[in-house]
Amino acid sequence: MTGIYDIAVLGSGPAATSIAAASGRRGASVALIAPTPRAPWKPNYCLWADEIPGGMGHLAERVWNEAVVATHLGQRALDRPYAKLDNGALQSFFWEQLERGSARVVSERAAELEHRDGQTWVHTESGAVERARVVIDASGADTGFVRRVHQRPPAYQIAYGLLLRAPGHGFDPSQMVMMDFRPAVNDDADPPSFLYALPLSQDRLFIEETSLARRPAVSMDLLRARLEKRLVALGLQAAERIDEERCAIPMGLGLPAPGQWVVPFGAAAAMMHPASGYHVFHVLRKAEPVAHAILDALDAGNIDDAVAAGNRAVWPRSHRKLWELYGFGLETLVRMNADEVSRFFEAFFELPREVWSGYLGATLEPGALGTAMTRIFRSLPTSVQWHLIRRGLSAGAAPLARTLFQPGTP
Repeated sequence: MTGIYDIAVLGSGPAATSIAAASGRRGASVALIAPTPRAPWKPNYCLWADEIPGGMGHLAERVWNEAVVATHLGQRALDRPYAKLDNGALQSFFWEQLERGSARVVSERAAELEHRDGQTWVHTESGAVERARVVIDASGADTGFVRRVHQRPPAYQIAYGLLLRAPGHGFDPSQMVMMDFRPAVNDDADPPSFLYALPLSQDRLFIEETSLARRPAVSMDLLRARLEKRLVALGLQAAERIDEERCAIPMGLGLPAPGQWVVPFGAAAAMMHPASGYHVFHVLRKAEPVAHAILDALDAGNIDDAVAAGNRAVWPRSHRKLWELYGFGLETLVRMNADEVSRFFEAFFELPREVWSGYLGATLEPGALGTAMTRIFRSLPTSVQWHLIRRGLSAGAAPLARTLFQPGTP
């Protein structure tokens, strides 16, 4: 058994390393606890270029000038640069900060948390014990250490992707394809899925078939089969396959319950955007404020206050209410068919840029969010409106009332 750390962080992904590094920069003693702490990060972490925090712009592997959205109703280029982070550079960036702060790395899986007077004991699978004043759980959505307000079943956004070496792939290097709902061939488009494509260079292409959030989840095999059809349609079936990505994002998890002894962060805290699945932006922008909230209270000598302050910083009361509205947005998408999806996104991207970008970034205030959702609703065909109403009623009357029927909305 070692001494008592100020902070113990469970996990080793972007959420865990970013908040551990932020705590170390503040001068806290930190233990990072994870079974394979330096394992390379596999998923593509993307965000809008203007969301990259200051001092981290050099960590972008590629920036595209525009993002393309296409449905069977048409195609548009969104005039907002989009970026893919360099996983290796991002991981090294945080690890260098952790090493400068002399963080202790424990290559173990946490098996149990035991809360004692003024500290938490982290029991690992090997039987070792690490003690900390505050434990931050950033170990992922399937953590067993976080109590949630609602234990509802998540919807899943599923994706199957390939990294190709494909000279002359035909994609515009200045544009990425965010969503292309047009099927590769005239087959059944339900459940709807879309092409997501990142032209990384003239001869390297990441291409992915992605489903919107569904409950139950769309089959990975179905998405793989659809991507194979797209490769044939694009003339890329013979391209060299460098790597494969399989992604399953749980969306709409219940928010962490107040009054618990752990501070959840990242996916463990249900920080994935309920309607879009975006995650890394929220992690990068909140790591330092959450760490500072905890350490300010620890400096004042009160561990109970430190845990409470950390949980408030992750989920302020106003943001909890906001997430309920985003959760309604998720429920409306879960069972849309291909035609309804096309009409929905046509209406969504007709909104002013500051509105749709604020929605995707979860930066709109509740009133502005309700106004945006109402404007989308009023622009949709009656059949789609009735779908939204039915889904809204099944999700609960309160979110529906606060969104679709706001008075005085243009």
